[in-house]
Amino acid sequence: MDKYPNREDLIAALTEQAAPVRRVKPFEGALLIGFATLVAAVASIVIHGFWNGLVTGEASGFFWITNGLLLVTGTASALTLAASALPRVGAKSSGAWWSAAMLAVVPVAAIIMLVSFEATHDHSAGALADPAVWYWECAAYGLSAGLLVAIAAVLFLRRGAPVSLERAGWLTGLAAGTLGSVAYGITCPLDSIAHVGIVHVVPAALAAIAGRLAVPPLIRW
Repeated sequence: MDKYPNREDLIAALTEQAAPVRRVKPFEGALLIGFATLVAAVASIVIHGFWNGLVTGEASGFFWITNGLLLVTGTASALTLAASALPRVGAKSSGAWWSAAMLAVVPVAAIIMLVSFEATHDHSAGALADPAVWYWECAAYGLSAGLLVAIAAVLFLRRGAPVSLERAGWLTGLAAGTLGSVAYGITCPLDSIAHVGIVHVVPAALAAIAGRLAVPPLIRW
């Protein structure tokens, strides 16, 4: 402090090396996450093949409802995440959490259906005997697709200054898990409520937890 006899000299010294930076725009983050989701979907199609049942009317209502809720939750999470990159305070959007709550109804309904079926039918031919219920490779593929979304989200957040790193971690994981599951889901022909309602929703929960743990250190200044 003795080096600078007055405040003006101190301010001038502090700002001498400062350089203007490009302002972070939330819509750019949303576009980046959307592009990453598209790339993940194309990669899934190239690797696993597109399920023609989507265009021939074979897909069940359970398939459309579950993937629709995954897409809504992922979109809400991505938009909230992009907005959180700006260092602002005040009211926070709760749309992502309400969407996640609606999505959580699906696996609960699927589990109730499985339990009810097992209790009222022959166990040897019960719902739990359906191989689709235990085809957990789909969860792994969904998480793999979600990695692209997570990378895009982290790269954008590193350009910004989110106030709550923990909240950004939750949102990153939730967006990656849901959008990754949708990106892979268009290749999966297993469309029972037991499969899509549990196996395809699990990545959202796992990715949200992983995001909360892994993302904050990556975006901390």
